[in-house]
Amino acid sequence: MKISVITPTWNRCETLARMIQSVEMQSIQPMEHLIVDNLSTDATTALVREYSIRAPYPVIHMRNGDKGIYDAMNQGASKAQGDALYFLNDDDSLYTSGSLTLLSSALKLAPSGLAFGDVIVRDPSSGAERRRNHRQMNRLTLAEKSICQQATIYSRKAFDDVGFFDAGLKAAGDYDWMIRGLVGLRIPAVYFRSLVAVFASGGISSDPARNDEFRSEMNLVTERHFPAAVRARALCYRRFWRKFPWGLNLCPGYEETDRLSVTTRTVFQNCLLPDPLALLDF
Repeated sequence: MKISVITPTWNRCETLARMIQSVEMQSIQPMEHLIVDNLSTDATTALVREYSIRAPYPVIHMRNGDKGIYDAMNQGASKAQGDALYFLNDDDSLYTSGSLTLLSSALKLAPSGLAFGDVIVRDPSSGAERRRNHRQMNRLTLAEKSICQQATIYSRKAFDDVGFFDAGLKAAGDYDWMIRGLVGLRIPAVYFRSLVAVFASGGISSDPARNDEFRSEMNLVTERHFPAAVRARALCYRRFWRKFPWGLNLCPGYEETDRLSVTTRTVFQNCLLPDPLALLDF
């Protein structure tokens, strides 16, 4: 599988260097690494130049102005040549040397869709970490929260079918995309219970000081895609029914369309196996 890694960046050469290291150490190499640079004024250009010289794959430095992170991601996606797209921000990193291998293996089970695992959320100021998992992914959980961008690999076909990210959004463009893809077009997806990336908190989506701004945009996207009855059912499910086995089916008002085309796998000795515990999530 030919994977295009896409990284939007702006004046973060120190964290960008750590992110690049995590890509270079992968047991399978990406087809290319596109770095979409919003005209950085720090040492980013020199760093990327050195990276491009030593990397055994093409490193493409797209030094353009952009209108925000989703515009930058769209620019990278429009130039990418791979049959899979993986977006990794300049202050994030892949979890282990096998992360791209796991993502690629999972995507082969849904070649026209997407695959996602779990992430570590790290506070850069304190170093505190917590795991964010994505089990129980259905229409009702998606009406409440998104799948972390760094946990996800997209097939080229899925991205072409769903379209670009909404560049008018500041922090919920990937959430909007997920709803359009998983709910609107019901594209297939595979979730596997394994860590694939480290996500640095501190952006609008995870900064407590900007929580109201982020939540307002998330609500805007939720209301854009889900009628009031679904939102009310999602709240009921989150507060009570999701805590029980088969809680989705038991939730009052359950509809068959609440279940998405998502299968769950567990990882054992680097193999993706069907996960019998996933049945409890429904």
